[in-house]
Amino acid sequence: MILWVNPILSSFPPHLTQSPSKSAQISHCCLADSTVPVSPSLKRRCDLYDLHKELVPYTEAWSWQNAIVKEKKALIEKNEDLTDSLIILQHHPVYTLGAGSSEKYLNFDVKNAPFDLYRTERGGEVTYHGPGQIVMYPIMNLRYHKMDLHWYLRALEEVVIRALHSAFGIEASRVEGLTGVWVMRN
Repeated sequence: MILWVNPILSSFPPHLTQSPSKSAQISHCCLADSTVPVSPSLKRRCDLYDLHKELVPYTEAWSWQNAIVKEKKALIEKNEDLTDSLIILQHHPVYTLGAGSSEKYLNFDVKNAPFDLYRTERGGEVTYHGPGQIVMYPIMNLRYHKMDLHWYLRALEEVVIRALHSAFGIEASRVEGLTGVWVMRN
């Protein structure tokens, strides 16, 4: 069964009474990519929700993201400055499908899925998330950066590569022709 995740209807799960800012270690950092020129006055602060050792159910993480986006939209409406955010965590085994993805890429019957399956608004095809896989969810207002999808994806990949190296000592890279960050195993 595919469950649709609707950000307008999402809310904190009933058992969760606090946002990740209260339940996770939060730190503030400013990330700049040297391949993307950024003047010192334009460096943005980033709220980091560090849950990288935690297994967080997909729907709970999605609710957190939507709550953070809602808070940021309220700040925009008040014409107030806002920080970027990054949530780092792990999920219980789950498959997600991008908005335009095809079920033909699933190697199982949708009615008998081995794990929960969610269709989301993101782009791309099928993605598996599970224990041991670090997942990073950035939440940022591109109006503070550059309104270009390709620039955003390359800058995001660079931030992930640097974060993996500096925080975890993991060497990662890009693969020509693919979007994403890859860790090669010997």
